[in-house]
Amino acid sequence: MKVRASVKRMCDKCKVVRRHG
Repeated sequence: MKVRASVKRMCDKCKVVRRHG
């Protein structure tokens, strides 16, 4: 899993979206 400083911010939203599925 490659996470960049720029993607890290999006990851926050990605994590929430993944939880909601």
